[in-house]
Amino acid sequence: MSEFDLKIRSRDIKTLLDQIKKNDPKVNIDIVNKAYEFAESAHRGQLRYSGEPYITHPLEVAITLAILKLDTTTISAALLHDVVEDTQTTIEILKNKFNGELAQLVDGVTKISSIKNKSKFSAQAEYLRKMLIATIKDVRVIIIKLADKLHNMRTIMFQDEEKRKTIAKETLDIYAPIARRLGMSMICSELEDISFHVLFPDEYNRIRDSFSERKTELDSYFDNIKAVLIESFKKFSIETEITGRAKHYYSIYRKMKFQNKDFDSIYDIRAVRIITRDIKDCYAVLGVVHSLWSPITSRFKDYIAVPKSNMYQSLHTTVIGPDGHRLEVQIRTQDMHATAEMGIAAHWLYKEKNLSIGKNYKELTILENINKQFDNTTDIREFMRDLKMDLYEDEIFVFTPKGKIVKLSKESSPIDFAYAIHTEVGEHTTGAMVNKKIVPLRTRLKSGDIIEILTSKNGHPSESWLKLVRSTKARYKIRSWLRKNIEKHPSEETGLKSRREKSKKQEKTVQVTIPVNEHKKLNKMSKKTVPGLSIAGTSNVEIRLSQCCQPIPGDDVIGFITRGRGMTIHKKTCPSLKRLKDESERFIEVVWEGNETEYYPVKIAVFGLDRANLLKDVTDQISLTKTNILKMEANVKDDKTAEIKFILEVKSNTHLNEIMQMIKKIGNITDIYKLNEKVVLNKK
Repeated sequence: MSEFDLKIRSRDIKTLLDQIKKNDPKVNIDIVNKAYEFAESAHRGQLRYSGEPYITHPLEVAITLAILKLDTTTISAALLHDVVEDTQTTIEILKNKFNGELAQLVDGVTKISSIKNKSKFSAQAEYLRKMLIATIKDVRVIIIKLADKLHNMRTIMFQDEEKRKTIAKETLDIYAPIARRLGMSMICSELEDISFHVLFPDEYNRIRDSFSERKTELDSYFDNIKAVLIESFKKFSIETEITGRAKHYYSIYRKMKFQNKDFDSIYDIRAVRIITRDIKDCYAVLGVVHSLWSPITSRFKDYIAVPKSNMYQSLHTTVIGPDGHRLEVQIRTQDMHATAEMGIAAHWLYKEKNLSIGKNYKELTILENINKQFDNTTDIREFMRDLKMDLYEDEIFVFTPKGKIVKLSKESSPIDFAYAIHTEVGEHTTGAMVNKKIVPLRTRLKSGDIIEILTSKNGHPSESWLKLVRSTKARYKIRSWLRKNIEKHPSEETGLKSRREKSKKQEKTVQVTIPVNEHKKLNKMSKKTVPGLSIAGTSNVEIRLSQCCQPIPGDDVIGFITRGRGMTIHKKTCPSLKRLKDESERFIEVVWEGNETEYYPVKIAVFGLDRANLLKDVTDQISLTKTNILKMEANVKDDKTAEIKFILEVKSNTHLNEIMQMIKKIGNITDIYKLNEKVVLNKK
């Protein structure tokens, strides 16, 4: 038996009813009694792996929810949460016997019977999606599920080893992160620690033993800190409750792994939590703490002024405490503390007090994302990938040029920011400035950055953006745009496909006309010598454009018969041809066909003296020529020179020259050329 067995004790319906009455002596418990009697009868004769009657499980789930102070409907649904899945009871029976609200909660946590024959991965994904979509209608669905998962983890030692590891991994990957994103830190911490114990028992035991060895030292250190704080707060007549908060084992393990340190090298394994009466006292306490010990400015976070997306509010600061050790301090009010511990479950406490934090629970980022995306996602693997990415995201706080705060996932790009502002902004993004400097769209944003998005009416999402974005909203909007445009314009699908092929092969198949006097030379060649070379009729042959010089219609070109790759087309001035001068018999004169519907990728470089809106002006000029930008990179050098590189889709040299002439007209532009050939800039 493990130490987690201490959490398991034989409890009966009286324990549950006493807890409910402790929360509210006037509450009507008739529905709870009725639900217990129904569940006990339905599960009678069923046993758990521990050998206990099955009813002990839903009872423990209900007690957990009573401790969290959930309402009697939720507690009753917890008692009944397995009857549809494991007995002959149906949702219709529950509706008739109880009510629609309770039946809907039970339905939300009930596995789908039709997925039993699917793979474990598909079954898990389908169930998660069903449950999370039900959570949008009523967040109590996920609260019941987390309480259910908690009791199953507390009794996981009764499963065989392989099953234990499977369940623990799923819990660590999915359910603990869900609890964290919903702000339910108590449940999250316990789920993580039990999973950690199952998956990494040696590491778990080492951290536990290290804690035991240092317990006396840590307790003494905290007592000293507490005494100093109490004395200081008395001087300012600030009422506080001070507690020590030992970090849970899995949190320490992650820190050791991330920082590559051993246990003895981590000094902030214990933090101090200070709970005050109101918000003004929180800031007063912060001032006192900073007057006692030197703060580490980079570690200060004001989550009161800017709450996390899961409603969490608190002041966080790290100081250099006694003996030079780092000390983490959290400062919050009692209501904030309830939200920090119970997260979304605290909504039901605030609901009665009519506080705004209880009204806005549906604005939680993860619930918004589920509502916008998961119900419309048909690809199961895509759903799971997006869900896991969404669950593990930490937050950063960035600003618009006007000072508005925008919350984004850690590692977000300017594209994520653009979509967070508005879908229209995201869909027409062509560039970005971070802290007044032009940056590539792949740039990763940091808290405190000020971002300005550059847009163009002809700009639009590209498939490559999906690799840059972190937010579920941005991924969903980009995919939606791509799908919609493929449906409306079938040629778009060809374009997207060809771009994917270009990124892999960096080649493009085109048609050129071969002069008649060259046909005999081609026909004499065996197919073995030139595999893949195709001749349409008597005048056309399938060829490829060389990437070394990127020829386009209008260039003076020549064909070269390769060994094993058909014919490649080079500009006659291409430096690569110099090393082939001794193989003149493999050169063929070719000319372009007149085809104004084909587009060719061309790389150009633009240089200029950096100034506000320079990138925007360049992209606007390009858009006036109705040219698609496949890729763009921009940076500013130490000498304030801006360098912007584009990959554009052009029809011909005439088209390219038109683009370059338009760009030359822009103020502060000093140079522009195709990347494989320098062009002298003659500004008129």
